[in-house]
Amino acid sequence: MQRFLLTLAVAVFAVANMSAITLEEILAKNLAARGGKAKLEAIKTYTVDGTMSMAQGMDLSFTQSMKRPMKFRMDMSFQGMSMVTAFDGTTAWSKNPMAGNKVEKAPESEVKRMAEQADLDGVLVNSKDKGYKLELVGSEDIDGSTAYKIKVTDKDNEVSHLFVDAVTWLEVMWSKSMSMMGQEADVEILMSNYQDIAGVQMPMLMEIRSEGQTIMSMTYSNPKVNEPIADDRFAFPGDAGEPKKDDKAKDKAATPSKK
Repeated sequence: MQRFLLTLAVAVFAVANMSAITLEEILAKNLAARGGKAKLEAIKTYTVDGTMSMAQGMDLSFTQSMKRPMKFRMDMSFQGMSMVTAFDGTTAWSKNPMAGNKVEKAPESEVKRMAEQADLDGVLVNSKDKGYKLELVGSEDIDGSTAYKIKVTDKDNEVSHLFVDAVTWLEVMWSKSMSMMGQEADVEILMSNYQDIAGVQMPMLMEIRSEGQTIMSMTYSNPKVNEPIADDRFAFPGDAGEPKKDDKAKDKAATPSKK
């Protein structure tokens, strides 16, 4: 009986503590658990290799590169073909061999998604400056562990939810709507296998689930920090070295005609 009462008291105390915690405290604990603001900001570039595994049994290898401020590039290879998706801070673009290797600018919805991927610090750091509104809406069980549920409303009033583990204080899941195979779907992005990279905790495994099923997993390896990356690695190729219309006309006028 005494043991039961003690267990009950501990449970009640834990629940009381969870209900008393504030959003600001969770954000502070999350930032400290990741390594602190100074360590985060010290990472200027981040490159990592990986394998993307699809539910259909297809695997792709990739290299992902990020650079401040807000630059992102992923080079993927599959069966001898190379694919690129990138964001230079303004323009999102892709090059796909299945579409004739044509370099194309991405639609506005893709620009937004790529901007999220290009953020080295993540949504929870300097959220107000990035146009996010955060609200603590409770807690949930995520794969057997309790996590705080944070409602994230962006500047377009689109809502998603981030979950911060109540013990490790690291982000364990992001629940949101995103485009999959050309269609909008509600997905859960689970983050795990955190490793210390230059003093910052980085997830080395991400799983994307939809309707309870894992549809894609991304395993990361060989992380590199602060290696030089030229800005033109991220720039849209069509904007580089392409003469303007006026310049073309001048060049034509300056070129002697052949008789």
